[in-house]
Amino acid sequence: MSAEKANYRPIKFLDRMERNNHIVLLYDNEEYADLVISRYLLNGLQKGESCIFFTADKPEIIEERLSAEGIDVDSYKQTNSLRIFRIERSDADKFDALGTLKHIREEATKGMKPPYRFVGRTIMDTGSKEGMKLGLVVEKTGHEHFEEFDNSQLCYYDISGIEQSKRNEWISELLKNHHHVIYASEPDRAVAFETMLLEDGE
Repeated sequence: MSAEKANYRPIKFLDRMERNNHIVLLYDNEEYADLVISRYLLNGLQKGESCIFFTADKPEIIEERLSAEGIDVDSYKQTNSLRIFRIERSDADKFDALGTLKHIREEATKGMKPPYRFVGRTIMDTGSKEGMKLGLVVEKTGHEHFEEFDNSQLCYYDISGIEQSKRNEWISELLKNHHHVIYASEPDRAVAFETMLLEDGE
């Protein structure tokens, strides 16, 4: 990793992180999002964790992006420590949020050994009010039951793609339902911190 990338604030923040955490990654530039996501996964892989990336995209697309950031995807797939798990774009039957989360976790980790580290989210539609509302229900439920799942998770959102009319409200709710927030942007704008710091100001 170049010195510039190593000095990127969100990377330094991730490298200091220990134990299970629920992180929300907000970004407006996919290049910086890929940098953060890859580092998050690599940190887990180097600790011997099983890493699962949830996506609605073709797995090959994600594999190419991770490879471009220096992850030896083929090698980690062969040892069954990295898996790209495709989630269908249909968001039907997700009103039993806890049941859905448990089912997806069970399916995504078949044949893998704990501890687990996840990247992604179960609701892919963030461009509509209904999709965002459903996504927040799932995030809230997952956060309330986070200790039961006994894993680390990074949920990522392209803020430019979030439904516009209530975007600030949506983002505020996302912050309330995660332990940490990372905003991946240009180095002089990027930040990372514990969301509990925001509670004092409310």
